Amino acid sequence: MPDPMNIDRSVETEKEATATADIVLHPLVILNVTDHFTRQRVNHDNKPQRVIGALVGVQTGRKVEIHTSFELVYDNLDGAIVIDTKYLIQKRDQFSQVFPTYEILGWYTSGTALSERDQLPHKAIMEYNESPLLLLVNCEPTAETRDLPVYVYETVLQIIDEMPVTSFAKIPYRIESEESERISVDHITHLESSTAGDVSSLVKQLGGLKDAVYMLQQRVKLIATYLTKVKQGEHPRDHALLRMILSLCHKLPAMDSEKFNLSYQNEYHDTLLISYLGTLTKGCNVLNELVDKFNFATERSRRRGFF
Repeated sequence: MPDPMNIDRSVETEKEATATADIVLHPLVILNVTDHFTRQRVNHDNKPQRVIGALVGVQTGRKVEIHTSFELVYDNLDGAIVIDTKYLIQKRDQFSQVFPTYEILGWYTSGTALSERDQLPHKAIMEYNESPLLLLVNCEPTAETRDLPVYVYETVLQIIDEMPVTSFAKIPYRIESEESERISVDHITHLESSTAGDVSSLVKQLGGLKDAVYMLQQRVKLIATYLTKVKQGEHPRDHALLRMILSLCHKLPAMDSEKFNLSYQNEYHDTLLISYLGTLTKGCNVLNELVDKFNFATERSRRRGFF
């Protein structure tokens, strides 16, 4: 009987499988994968390189919690990926010394889609976990990407033409973070270049607000373009989507109401008043300095007159 892992008529199933376990992914894993990919790319003249690593965490009953990961060494032999098992065992033992409850839960790779080359390393990881998970991370998403380009797969056995075929099925997952991870991620997102100089917290806040407004503007343009094409008959009417757009519009406050105009005018006048007060304060300060200099010069002139 042929080995099911060597049969690859359908690498990835089209439908999302129902997860038999509760998959929890920690942000540290995603940071590790993207960091691994970036370093490999820089070391190879800015050319994208495929990276492979192992997923480490804890499995308790139906809950599978992926805490961290480590890189794997592999050879590319005639297009086949051969993992260095000695290095894998060494890293696993090192993790076991620090985290006795951690075990290998699967492996990760970078890319946009799976291929038949992924069958061989997946089979190698099965030596350390009977049902390993596969984490696929697209480290170069396009501008049109809306969802997080991170996907989790498990293997499913199907019967096609009376032959067993093992394919990868996408399964749902959720992201959870501990307090230390939240602090680390927040620190990374607020890192500034050492050459940028001192930047006030207000500038950072306004920069984030600017990015949020720009993203909102792009989403609104997308909705407006869709509605225009539907009106012109270039796109079929999706009533469910149109109802969602209508519901979104109803959530927006009426911008031409008397209450809004009054509030806007009050805020506008308050802002102008603060600006004027600042200008007046600066003018008073300059005037005080001028008076002090005048008094000092006059006093020196009087003293010279005595002699």
